[in-house]
This record gives sequence, structure tokens and C-alpha cells, in this order.
Amino acid sequence: MLIPFLCLLGLFCTLQAQDAPALKIAALHPILGDMARAVGGSHVQVTDLLRPNGNLHSFEPAPQDIAAAGQARLVLASGKNLEPYLPKLKDALGGRAQILDLGASIPDVPVAADTADHADHDHGHGDNCCAHGPNDPHWWHTPANMKRAARTLAAALSRMDPAHEQDYKEGLTRWNRNMDQLSAWARKELADIPEADRILVTGHAAMNHFCREFGFRSISIQGVSREDEGNSAQLASTLKKLRAAGVKALFPEYSSNPKSLTEIAKSLNIPVARPINTDGLAPDGHTFETMFKQNVGIIKEALSPSPRP
Repeated sequence: MLIPFLCLLGLFCTLQAQDAPALKIAALHPILGDMARAVGGSHVQVTDLLRPNGNLHSFEPAPQDIAAAGQARLVLASGKNLEPYLPKLKDALGGRAQILDLGASIPDVPVAADTADHADHDHGHGDNCCAHGPNDPHWWHTPANMKRAARTLAAALSRMDPAHEQDYKEGLTRWNRNMDQLSAWARKELADIPEADRILVTGHAAMNHFCREFGFRSISIQGVSREDEGNSAQLASTLKKLRAAGVKALFPEYSSNPKSLTEIAKSLNIPVARPINTDGLAPDGHTFETMFKQNVGIIKEALSPSPRP
């Protein structure tokens, strides 16, 4: 009698775990939401508070966003000073949800020395200027960083929902395998770009993590204060720097004004590449894989040697 009873008890526990409601998560960036869905699978229900075509640097949660976050048990943040509103959001939630700073698990990468004249830099996204300090906060541009963040996420999910810990471990394993495949693919795609041409010139300082991981030098045009824009001395200095570096192309950014880069490109007689997706908010590039593949493809197209006739 004991064995059938234990079997029934095990079946009951299994059915009870399957019927448990999904763990609600609110993400402050769609790439974080993408990762949560991949690692959590059917055990999580994710709401993206910042959506594609949004503005990363001016976003603040509206009342409906705060209400949605209040329904969640876990709120995913990029960290690294990208969300200056986090203390207010934490107060507004009043302990109803845990805020998980995923950027805390990512090593800092300083803004390149030839990117900005000082730490408080303007990102060129409208009238809002966010000072993020001396480090590049856009950490989600490498598979290695996404693996680090996913480990932190999987550990948090396992603590909050221990009944599905094994599922979260398996989700993390699949995610890591995909990240390793993307990293290997990118290195192969970018392998034929000569070392001298591996210079990524962007509007603002957002690709330093990518550059460090894949062997590029990062230079930003608007990685200086807004007061420098239109300054003839600053422009002359920028042109001199880019000529000396022998840059092959300039990379505008999705949703930003390419005017400054276009004028500089004309002065240098070099092409302007297709816009890269630095903030991960393009409608067709708001998951990590789609954003990453877009950017690698654009960089390869602009900097690879032209085929010989």
C-alpha cells in the first residue's frame, strides 16, 4: 500500500507544480525580456515596459508601467546608471517586486580614451542628456555579457521558484549554447577585416563592450558635451583625429540624427554605413540575436575589403 500511495503523492505534486501560475516579470529593456523568456520558458510571463522604438535615455516609467511592474514579482534592470529612475521606482513598488540589476554582474568597460573629452557625455538622443559616468553602460552588445546576465537571472528564478530550478538550469544551458554559437559566428564573419580598419566610429559611445570583445577601436563623434556640437574648433579636432586614424566608414545609429556624421563623412570622402542598432530598440532588432546579427552584418559590409575585380 505504501508504494502506490507514494506514487500518487508524487503525481499530485507534479500536477500541482504544473498548475502553478507563471512567475510574472517586468523588463526595463526588451533584450532583457527576450532573455527572460528564453531562460524561463513557460514558467514565466514577461512584460516589456520599454518597448521597441522607445528612447532608452529619456524613458521613465509612466503610471501604467509602474502598475504593471507592481503586478510582477521580478523587475529586470540594465543597471550601470542607465535607469536613473530606479530609486523612485523602488519606492513606488514598495517591496511588491524585486528589482534585479543585471548589469551588476558585468565587468565595466571604460569609454575609449579618444571617445570623449570628459565622462559626462551627451548621447545625442533628443533634448535629454544622461550622464552615465566614465564607463560604457551599453553592456548587452556581446554574447559573453549576455551569458553573465543570464546566470544571474537563472539563479534569481531558481530562488523564487525552486520547484522549476532544473527547468531554469536547462533554459540557461540552451541560452549559453546559443550565445557561444553567435560569438563563433561573429568572429568568423569579421575575420577578414584588417586590423588597421577595425575602427568603429559611431554617434555616441555605445559600442565599447562590443569593440573590446571583438578587437575593434571605438571612436564616438557625440561622446562630448552638447556645447561642442557645431563648434568649429571641435569639428577640426575630430576631422584631424579621424584622418589620422584612417577610418573607412562612419556608423550612424538607429533613431538618431545622422546629420553630424554625414557632414564629417563628406569632409573625409568616406561612406556612411547603414545605421547600427546601439540601443537595441529597432522594431526588427529588439532581441539579442536579431540586434547582434544586424550589427555584425552592417560592420562587415562597411569595413571588409572590397572584392578584387
